[in-house]
Amino acid sequence: MTLGLPGHLARDSQSRALANAGHAAAYTCLGIGVVLCGVMATIGGRPERWNVALLLIIMVVLLTLVARYPTVTLTVLYLIVGAGIVLAITIMIMPDGEFPTTSNAALALPATALLLVGGAGSGSAIAVTWTTLGFALSEAAAFLGVVIAGSVYSPNLAVCFAFAIVVIVRVFDGVTRRFDMRRETGLHRASQQTRELAIRHDYELRATARLHDTALSHLVAIAAAGSGPVDERLRVGIRQDLGLIVGRDWAIDHALGNDGSTGTTALRSFAPPAGASSSTPPGATARGGRASGWRGRARANGMATDPRTPVEETVPSLSHAFSAAANAGLDVRVTGDFSVLATLGPRRVAALDAAVAQCLINVARHAGVDQAELALGLGGGEVTVAVMDSGVGFDESEVPPDRIGLRTSIRARIEQEQGTVRLWSTKGIGTTIVLTVPEGGE
Repeated sequence: MTLGLPGHLARDSQSRALANAGHAAAYTCLGIGVVLCGVMATIGGRPERWNVALLLIIMVVLLTLVARYPTVTLTVLYLIVGAGIVLAITIMIMPDGEFPTTSNAALALPATALLLVGGAGSGSAIAVTWTTLGFALSEAAAFLGVVIAGSVYSPNLAVCFAFAIVVIVRVFDGVTRRFDMRRETGLHRASQQTRELAIRHDYELRATARLHDTALSHLVAIAAAGSGPVDERLRVGIRQDLGLIVGRDWAIDHALGNDGSTGTTALRSFAPPAGASSSTPPGATARGGRASGWRGRARANGMATDPRTPVEETVPSLSHAFSAAANAGLDVRVTGDFSVLATLGPRRVAALDAAVAQCLINVARHAGVDQAELALGLGGGEVTVAVMDSGVGFDESEVPPDRIGLRTSIRARIEQEQGTVRLWSTKGIGTTIVLTVPEGGE
């Protein structure tokens, strides 16, 4: 039994619990002895019994010290003084002839309190050692006492029974705890493997989304570049992204930079020019990377910012998504306020940005239109971004299982941030995707 505690805590906790139980039983024995001696001294006309009561009170004081400070020194002191008290009590009561042998209740009470010392240290073996010492010293003291008093020695049956009970309990506790620790070790190993699998699955999802986003962005950028030689900036960007994918940090989420990059330099090649806001403000339109697509002021907390200041310095944006739309030649009409993104942590903003970018790329590739609408909102502790188009629409159940854009780059990415993705699409009418993530996050 481990009491539901971790293995490194269960041993000490259980040992102390059993020791405290033993101390409580020892207090009970000594208390009964003091009361009996008081009754005999006052009612029975045996005032010498007050001496025995005083000796028992000394054992109570020492036992209290051991229970409060379970050190080896105090434990040994309690055993030695307790054995001396058992010896003294034996010499006091045995010559009277009241008890024929040492197997009597008067000696059983202090002797039982002696073997219930508990003592310093934890573990069943140490507890059995202290118990055995207490039992041996009490019997040795009783034997020496009857030799001095000239009486008859007999092993105290009550003390032997108490000793057997304590040993059985301690041995059983040690054996069962060992089995429980082995079982707990197996459970811990299984739990660790489960965590490792979850982490591996998380990284696989991130890596798949990263690879899909990067490759698709390059293809879209190459297609938008038209015929003829590939632009040198695009060529350099592709080379850099290839180095990122095959490098050690291929699955790391890279923070957005002031140029709208997320580690995918194909998008960085088509970022807005320096000094212009890389985020489209509410009510603005982005198309093909034209200057008019990035013109205007972004509003944060209801106040206009300097148009010469990059919007990332004042409020989070969806620069990756707008760069993807610009690369694909897609007009994006924005409604809402970008300041709602300030309620999200950087990683959650990056995940939302990447998912929205994938939604816009899907519109450009599959919807058959060159316009889309983006709406941002905040309510109920959640940030919501809706991507809408009036294109051809589709049936999600008919999407082949090997297509990972919606499943991995959008849905899995948002769900990793404890968000939800809802999709409505009707053939011939259009598609609406609503991405919702809770406030906060990393």
